[in-house]
Amino acid sequence: MIIIRTPYRISFFGGGTDYPTWYEKYGGTVLSTTISQYCYISLRYTPPFLGTKYRVHWSRAEEVDKLEDIKHPGVRGCLQYLEIDEGVEVNHAGDLPARSGLGSSSAFTVGMLHALHTLRGEMISRGDLANEAIEVEQVVLGETVGIQDQIQCTWGGLNHIKIEKDGDYILERLELPISVRENLEDNLVLVFTGLQRHASQIAAAQVSNFDHKKDQLDRIAGLVGEGIETISHSPKQFGELLHETWMLKRDLAYEVTNVRIDEIYQAALNNGAYGGKVLGAGGGGFILFCVPPQHRQRMIECLGLMSIPVKFEYHGTQIVLS
Repeated sequence: MIIIRTPYRISFFGGGTDYPTWYEKYGGTVLSTTISQYCYISLRYTPPFLGTKYRVHWSRAEEVDKLEDIKHPGVRGCLQYLEIDEGVEVNHAGDLPARSGLGSSSAFTVGMLHALHTLRGEMISRGDLANEAIEVEQVVLGETVGIQDQIQCTWGGLNHIKIEKDGDYILERLELPISVRENLEDNLVLVFTGLQRHASQIAAAQVSNFDHKKDQLDRIAGLVGEGIETISHSPKQFGELLHETWMLKRDLAYEVTNVRIDEIYQAALNNGAYGGKVLGAGGGGFILFCVPPQHRQRMIECLGLMSIPVKFEYHGTQIVLS
């Protein structure tokens, strides 16, 4: 039995510039972190007495004998990519809802590949694991996704990711003093809108507009450097930069926001938040708010929605049991 734990991520600045449509022309830049909320995958070869070749347990229970009959795209895609013929039993659990803007699909893909390599007794570098996850999602599954999620979920930590035009990247770890990190965490909170969506569909709408939105994306990229400058000394300025990036992002495509999201966001601002942004492709999921601790409870009570404190994570995908 193999158990893998892989963190979810929060993207602060630069989202959109990690899509091939953009970075192949201009390069990309992203500031993001993993958080102490996780995707768990347990995996073993299917015991012969169970009667079916593949058993996959997620929000549904699957028992099938043909690989192509597996409904879970991440499981099917990873098995296809690694050309694994043996039957496997997969169990997936997550700390937070799927399709909510925290990179859960990439966390699953990274964790599944990590588990399969471990099951076969193979050691794989973090760089190769991230690249494999990118290929599974973009090529095997044909999803419209960027590359920051796979990199973040694999490596973990608070990172500045610089993406070259050929897709190679440089990962620069930002080391914050403990007191600075804890102060920043105290000013951040995740609020769940209750809306779940398919990110690839919304991302496709954004990507199709990139040629017409170059000015916005140039500014989104520029905010990465400003975010790095302010992250260690001014939560207020950091929150205001989050607000600016959200105003830019919501203009990339009609599907990024909706009336409900706009109502939640404005109510948060009215109750003390410096700023925030909808995470992931948009359209629902979690909103990250930067709000001073003395106003946090009032804001949360006003919104009446589930909230999650933010704690950074620095380990990336890990083997829990092998």
